[in-house]
Amino acid sequence: MNETTDEKLKRISKMLDELERKTTLEAIALVSKSGLRVACATSTVIDADLFSASAAALINIGEKTTRELGHGNLNDVILRGENGFTIVTEVNPKTMLVASCKETHKLGYYMALLKNYTRRIAQALEAPSTEEKLPQVPEKPSVEEHIAPPAPPKALETRTMQPKELETEPEERDEEEEALLEALRALEEE
Repeated sequence: MNETTDEKLKRISKMLDELERKTTLEAIALVSKSGLRVACATSTVIDADLFSASAAALINIGEKTTRELGHGNLNDVILRGENGFTIVTEVNPKTMLVASCKETHKLGYYMALLKNYTRRIAQALEAPSTEEKLPQVPEKPSVEEHIAPPAPPKALETRTMQPKELETEPEERDEEEEALLEALRALEEE
């Protein structure tokens, strides 16, 4: 039995609800790269449309940056502030998963968990049948438990990278590129 698009989106929303309920992640949404909300957890109190548009802007800037620096395709964008972080990770070429959390010490754990979910959501979007089981999310760890984040894959091992020289002349760069270059120079000086 094949699923309709609405049935798939309802199933994905249930996955996002479960993820939000069993973790400290919040504002979980599946958004298109053009900035439209595809699905979101029902308990999300943030304006999902504004949040989706903001995530799309991050992705567009991230894609331009990785392309200019020769880093290949963009996989994730991580924004970390003093009081939390937001992760935007690609599900497929047209959609991305966005989630936020106030517990910055769980960044690595949630990165791995969201990667797992992006694979399952991509399968759900492509799957023709309803027989696929929902993924299991571990319950929230208690305060006494300490979950170590998973070891990074070998491709993510720490290494020193030198920025690739840009091929455009300074007068050909737009304001956005100049802002990115200033940010990179500031990082090099630190």
